[in-house]
Amino acid sequence: MELVLVFLLLLFVNFILTAAEIALASFGESKIEELKQKQDKDVPYFEELNKNEEQVYSSIQLTSKFLIVIISVLGYLIFSNWIYNQALTLTGSFNYLDTFITIVITSIVITVIILVFNVLVPKAIAYRYSDTIGKKSVKVILIISKALKFITAGITAISNLILLPFKERINFSQERPTEDEILDIISDGVKSGTIDEADQEIIENIFEFNDLKADEVMIPRTEMIAVNLNEETDKNINSIIKSGHTLVPVYENSLDNIVGILHTKDIMRAIIERQNINIKSLIRPACFVPETKLISEILKDMQKQGEKIAIVTDEYGGTEGVVTIEDILEEIVGEIKDKTKSEINSYSKLPDGKFYILGSMFIDEFNDTFNFELEESDEYNTIAGFVADKSGKILDVGEKFEFNGLIFELIKKIRQKMVQFRVYDEAGNFSLRSQVELS
Repeated sequence: MELVLVFLLLLFVNFILTAAEIALASFGESKIEELKQKQDKDVPYFEELNKNEEQVYSSIQLTSKFLIVIISVLGYLIFSNWIYNQALTLTGSFNYLDTFITIVITSIVITVIILVFNVLVPKAIAYRYSDTIGKKSVKVILIISKALKFITAGITAISNLILLPFKERINFSQERPTEDEILDIISDGVKSGTIDEADQEIIENIFEFNDLKADEVMIPRTEMIAVNLNEETDKNINSIIKSGHTLVPVYENSLDNIVGILHTKDIMRAIIERQNINIKSLIRPACFVPETKLISEILKDMQKQGEKIAIVTDEYGGTEGVVTIEDILEEIVGEIKDKTKSEINSYSKLPDGKFYILGSMFIDEFNDTFNFELEESDEYNTIAGFVADKSGKILDVGEKFEFNGLIFELIKKIRQKMVQFRVYDEAGNFSLRSQVELS
């Protein structure tokens, strides 16, 4: 009877250790920061745990493994003795075959007990009540860790000595899930319906965000809206108003000589106050970034400096393009629609007779709008889908695709999404079916 009580007690202790290990692993820097804000009294204990993570988790794991060995031995003694007594009662004998059967049955029973009560159940409970279990166990775990410090250090040293030829070391720290593992979890969540596809896209974009550089998200030089300081003021003001932008780069003679940024609100203030508008006096210093700079760093700099636009330069100092906070945020949340723009957002006519057309414009809308028929198909229903299908690839910004004399030039791209095209034909025959033009 005493063996059974000891067996159950050790099983319970190991249950607690396993649950505590899982629960404490969830207390990373972000959760500790939350506890600090709430002025939780347990913060010092969790900070100590994270500071001595290797020592703490080595103590837990080695103690748990030791208990499993003891539990297995006690379990074998208890169950084999019970089976032996039952066999003698029923048959009056116990041979070698009975011994073998006893070992097999006992091993299976002990394995099931350990898996259920020392692995599966404590893990499930720990994931569900991680905060409660973590707070209640952190002090005890730290005490155990300190008590076993020299024992665990000795065992770890011996293990590392054995691993020397393999150039490996024992690592007891809790491994954080990798990027691929997290994305797999998110994908499973989408399949099960617990996570929206839109949320999945944002999470995936966040992981890719840190690898993107300025030249991958910028509006290229050829598509920049900028004004020349040497042009007439009225002409520049008309260009700015027509562009619909609130921030416009100002250059002197050449786009490679950006002298500042003009805020339309400064122009409007001057107009309201009936001042003589002098663009040179209104421009503000421009923020310049190299084309190879990561957009995550650009975003931080913009936040610190209060900037919303930056000029992207090449290695020689020439202007490559412009990047805005909106462009950067679109890399995470997708295209941001501007309600201040015309309701007919699918296309706009340029002064040279060419057209800006959104990749999201439907094929039937295109055919109804322009004097050109594109093939309809079950494989696609938008301009971007049409171009991808016919060209067999996703175009890069500035790349052109020709279909029956009509040229599609990609001018804006968000990741692998073709957002906007410049569409025209060399003969100049491409036009609206209706003679009504966009204002």
